[in-house]
Amino acid sequence: MTDEIKQLKIYIESSVIEERNHIFKYTSSLTHPQSSQAKAVFLEYDRATSNDRYDNYHSNQYGNLQAKVKDIPSFYEFLTRKIRCHFNQNRKEYARDRILSPFNVYDEEGGIEDRLIADYEFSGDIDHGIFSSWLLFDHLFEIGEQIARRIETKNFIGIQSHLNIIDDNVGFLMDRKNSYFQLKMDEDELYIWLLVEIESFKHQIEEKGLWKSLKNEPEKHFQNVFAAVLGRVSELFGVDMSPEPSSGRGNVDFKFSQGNNSKVCVELKLSSSLSALEGYTRQLSQYLISEKINKGIYVVIDSGHSTNSYRKLLSFIEDGKKKGKSYFNIILMDANPKKSASKLR
Repeated sequence: MTDEIKQLKIYIESSVIEERNHIFKYTSSLTHPQSSQAKAVFLEYDRATSNDRYDNYHSNQYGNLQAKVKDIPSFYEFLTRKIRCHFNQNRKEYARDRILSPFNVYDEEGGIEDRLIADYEFSGDIDHGIFSSWLLFDHLFEIGEQIARRIETKNFIGIQSHLNIIDDNVGFLMDRKNSYFQLKMDEDELYIWLLVEIESFKHQIEEKGLWKSLKNEPEKHFQNVFAAVLGRVSELFGVDMSPEPSSGRGNVDFKFSQGNNSKVCVELKLSSSLSALEGYTRQLSQYLISEKINKGIYVVIDSGHSTNSYRKLLSFIEDGKKKGKSYFNIILMDANPKKSASKLR
């Protein structure tokens, strides 16, 4: 490992610890509202909005019709913005820029001319230590996004489990664990970990061009791609991924497990399936019973060929949400052709 690569690893791990502390700070008001850290967050929100609240109050008080009412974010909007952004920049992009900056060589006009390490070294393609550190970095920001979504929907119950996974992951940096890849997760933690990883897979499809490899392909191809992506990260985290284990009432697509007490089923479907709705309402439920598992995730990919059953599934989800139900275990992915960035208006 060269000196530059060693320094890169230090920068990544430092960024991971900084982001961990940042997430814990801005969720403290929800998990430990009486703590000094939570009180500091409440005070920060008060200071950030006090001027606008003052202006709005006096505009209403004195009937100033010319004054524009200031848009004041709610406390929950303030928290999600803090978790997602560094000022007006995406926090993950900001963190990556900071890590990359010391290795950039700039020209006289301030543009990036060269980099002290090659792209394949920077991404960790040939160094397991760098690959592992970047994997942790990506995973942490995925969990942060999951937390932000829960705050947006005021679904605070699962936040502590997300925070526990973060601490287990970064524990090795604080000398509490030998390796962050051999974590022992209970069923809830394994379930949340899988949701995060599948959301990352969804991002690869919708935003990184993986949809091109899935367009007009059969369901088996979708399963193979899913297995290839989830297989490596499962191995690194000590999670067993079993494709199509027999449940006694047919084969569920995947079973993820750590020991006998942590198991999650994952069923995949295409929007072109004639049983897109029944796959969730009947099939997945039966697999859970047969496998004696409490948690399952249902993944459906839409590549433009939708059946009536798929449209019924969308209506089923929409009707349930109107009644206050949440479907975090249903993940819909869009593999329809995307316009290139240059053609967006």
